[in-house]
Order: sequence, then C-alpha cells, then structure tokens
Amino acid sequence: ARHVTEAKGKGKGKENESEEMGKSVYPGDTATTKGFLDDAVVQSFEDAGFGEDHFLSNVKLAMGALACIFALIAQFWPNPFKPMPFPESRPLLLVCTVLYALLSFALQMITSFYEQDAILYTLPPNETSPFWSSLQKKRVKVSTKLPRFSINYTITLEVKDGSGQVVDSHKAVLKLTDYFEENGTFHEDFFMEDIEALISALASKKSQ
Repeated sequence: ARHVTEAKGKGKGKENESEEMGKSVYPGDTATTKGFLDDAVVQSFEDAGFGEDHFLSNVKLAMGALACIFALIAQFWPNPFKPMPFPESRPLLLVCTVLYALLSFALQMITSFYEQDAILYTLPPNETSPFWSSLQKKRVKVSTKLPRFSINYTITLEVKDGSGQVVDSHKAVLKLTDYFEENGTFHEDFFMEDIEALISALASKKSQ
C-alpha cells in the first residue's frame, strides 16, 4: 500500500500527526468506510470549484413532503379534531392512498434506476476553478461502489453537457489499503490527492 507505507515512514515519532489525520474506522465496517470516502470525494470536488447541484434532492424532498400531506389529509380531513368518519371517508382514503403509493413508487424508481450509485451531481465549475476552461458548462455525475468486504472502491465520473447527455466518462478503482492503516486510520489527504488527479485526468481528456 504505497500511501500508507509513505505515511508510516513520515509519521514515526510524531504523535500529533495521527491527531491531524483525525478519522478512523473499524476494519470491516464497509458502510462507515464508504461514508468516509464519499464525503472526501464530495469535498474534493468542492475544493476544485464544483458546486453541488441540489435540484434532484429538492425534487425528492418535495415529492416526499407531498406524500406526507396526502397521508395527513387521509387521516385528519376535514378537521384534525373531528375527522371524516368511515365509511364516508372511503373515496377520500382511496384517492390519498393511490397518490401516496404513486409518489412512493416514483421516489423508489428515481433512487433505483436514475440515481443508482450516485453520490454527487455537480454544477459547472466556477470561474476560479482550475478546470473551468476545460469543463465550463459541463456537469459531473459522481458514482461510487464499495462491495461488502472488498478493498476495491470504484468511482465513476460522467460528464454531461447542458442538455444532460453524457459526453465523457472516467472510471477508476482505488485500493483501500492505499489510504487505510491496519488499525483503521484514514489518510484522507492522500485519498483527496488521488481524487483531484482523477478530476484532472477527466479535464485533460476534454481539453484534447
């Protein structure tokens, strides 16, 4: 593990260095490990000048809120202290149940078939970003995978144009052993350096 070995070589006799690293995870805890890595990926894109596109998240929140409203209407209409009795409320219950089910189904479809493994949708890089000239007016979809008990963290970057069409992509497999020590210490700085290198490689392909 090149990064971890390098860190150990530099860190001998430096107790405060482990404090600066900050993050550690129980070896084998795949969910927490992936959470650390995903957070670092998002931070790397923010540091590179890419803002996060919250449109899809806002749509999902709105759909979820609307589903909750239909559930409340079915339960409490027309008065929370004196709701419509059954069976008079049967048509209302039917309509609200169908609408709630449709919204829940739509949310599940978005998660399962559109988002899939996506952790980030970016806005185009800002003008101060080093990648502005090569990726201006482009957005990036970032997807990651970390199978259970695997040391292979797969990251996929998809570049989309203004119409939402994928115009380029870049995929890489990173080894957890390059960034985590045996005791679970996470070398986030090394990981973020490699993520920035992936962004640079993607930008270089677009500038050619």
